[in-house]
Amino acid sequence: MTSLALLPLDERVAVAGQLKPDDMAEIAAAGYVAVVNNRPDGEAMFGQPRTADLRKAAEAAGLVFLDLPFSGPRATPDQVRAFADLLAGRPGRVVAFCKSGMRSALLWGAASIAAGRSLDEVLAMAMRAGQNLEPVGETMVALAKSTQA
Repeated sequence: MTSLALLPLDERVAVAGQLKPDDMAEIAAAGYVAVVNNRPDGEAMFGQPRTADLRKAAEAAGLVFLDLPFSGPRATPDQVRAFADLLAGRPGRVVAFCKSGMRSALLWGAASIAAGRSLDEVLAMAMRAGQNLEPVGETMVALAKSTQA
């Protein structure tokens, strides 16, 4: 993938900033099987593709499309569960995206902690991908714990 900036967090999950419908075929060609949208429709006044258009392009490219939008660090336990279920139920690599990749990394981090990774390991892996999750470490731990309730 030369034109897309995908930041691998681990062996299965990469994050990205805003994707476009035209990116979906390239993502599929690179071996990814699913795309997760963490950006609400209408967050940007101009230039943000509609979720419906992204879903249509992803599905046309043979990708699973999961819509889990949230603002700031306010992911919900249900969103963490849905992301974890996608990873547990489907082999292959996944791209999660938002405006910068930060929200997507937070969702991955919470799901990873819920699956047994330590906070320190998640923080280190995210930092290698250029995502500083330290300010939301407690949020990720709380989300991980709430998914197990």
